[in-house]
Amino acid sequence: MVSCSSDDSGTPAGPINAGELKLIAIDTAKVNTISITGTNEQTILNKLVNSSSYIGDFCISPDGTKFIYVNQQMEGTVPNLVFTREIRKANIDGTGDVRLYGVPNQETHIGKIKYCSDGKIFFGTYTIFPDAARALHVMNADGTGLADLNWGGDIIDASDDRAYYLVNTTAGAQILDADADNGLPGMYHTESIGSAADIGDGVFTNDGKYAVVPYKENATIKAKVIDMATKTSETLTLITGLGSGWTNYQLEMASDGKRGVVTITGSDYAK
Repeated sequence: MVSCSSDDSGTPAGPINAGELKLIAIDTAKVNTISITGTNEQTILNKLVNSSSYIGDFCISPDGTKFIYVNQQMEGTVPNLVFTREIRKANIDGTGDVRLYGVPNQETHIGKIKYCSDGKIFFGTYTIFPDAARALHVMNADGTGLADLNWGGDIIDASDDRAYYLVNTTAGAQILDADADNGLPGMYHTESIGSAADIGDGVFTNDGKYAVVPYKENATIKAKVIDMATKTSETLTLITGLGSGWTNYQLEMASDGKRGVVTITGSDYAK
């Protein structure tokens, strides 16, 4: 789920006006808009072809006028399966849907995508067979100018200027400086999460001032808000009272960097 705000006047005061925040949610292979109160759900883009159709990743442009997404499709039967894995772009209302990039072979997958304010689109690709490999790329917003960054990694998010990468490791959440080591990424900051069960997600705010990393600790979803300038952090408690079963969650920040939205599914608790 992604949140977009037109309010850039500063820290919100009092109740949030329902008209200033738009929620966009992915439902398998559909892009839906929902009001801030969870009502009036509408499908603005539908890529549902069959049970193998889904949207792999999604990102709204910094100006809020367009979005990009990973379209994943599989059709046919073994041994004649046909795969579609591509990055597409559409207007914020779902119109003008066009293809920007398609993978060169069926073994290549698309990972994280990011629509940056300089008009560049950042994305990662990876292969599992015959060799496990990762690569990072940038291209123009119209799909031209594809360039390889000559480095690969399991990226959770990239800052808007692509100067920093957020990665998840067994040591905790790490922030890499893209040019720290002779033009290759090097360590900028490691945030120890302690006894967290998992960290599968995290984002930079649009202004690059913070990295926000959600994690589950026992029956609670928390988040580390890391100040990029001081390399210090604040811990926020987001959701309590979860069960001991499996949990899937994702966090996104609004364009003002002050508000966010968390989606959570799983077992042993009320959804």
